[in-house]
Amino acid sequence: MPEEPINPPPTSFVEWCDTRRESNRRETLAASPDPDALWVFCAGSLIWDPRFEPDETRAATLTAYRRAFTFWTIRARGSFERPGLGLALEPGGTCAGVAFRVPVRGRDEILDALWRREMSGGVYVPTWVEAETDAGSIRALGFVANRDHRNYTGKLPRDLSARIIATAQGSRGPCHEYLSLLIEALDHHDLPDAEMRALHNAVQRELGAVA
Repeated sequence: MPEEPINPPPTSFVEWCDTRRESNRRETLAASPDPDALWVFCAGSLIWDPRFEPDETRAATLTAYRRAFTFWTIRARGSFERPGLGLALEPGGTCAGVAFRVPVRGRDEILDALWRREMSGGVYVPTWVEAETDAGSIRALGFVANRDHRNYTGKLPRDLSARIIATAQGSRGPCHEYLSLLIEALDHHDLPDAEMRALHNAVQRELGAVA
């Protein structure tokens, strides 16, 4: 595990134009394994703020990916002066989350909004992942970390991640608030994630030290 981020905090935004974002969306959806049953796997803020009404909701577990804070965020939960860390799916491990089935009615508008939210700068690679649910396995759209992106940090030591998250502030509030909301969502849905809970505890210790 690197002691320092793979890439330093960015000094400018990476912005995808509408054409590039739309092309990525169309290419991703064209590869859908089951276009009639479109699921989105939610690992982070989509759990508590999907911004659409799903046709169906299931607890779901990925067996080939884990959730991790592995890219710099300099907008919503960070800034150039106080950069934060963003959450993504990383290969390896497991990830317990929530899967939402996207309704057919209004699907284009829902997916356009989803891409504008998650793919504004290309820090993710939209990926069709296999998820296990109580009602059987499904293929769902997940947002995997783009390791070629200049915002990618790689997996950092927990204490370093905690210090960054504890001090970061963006347009939507402090980064540590996002992590607390994640823990609340995991508790609400009874989803296990020992690493996120340990990170949250470390962040709370950091916050207590500077209070």
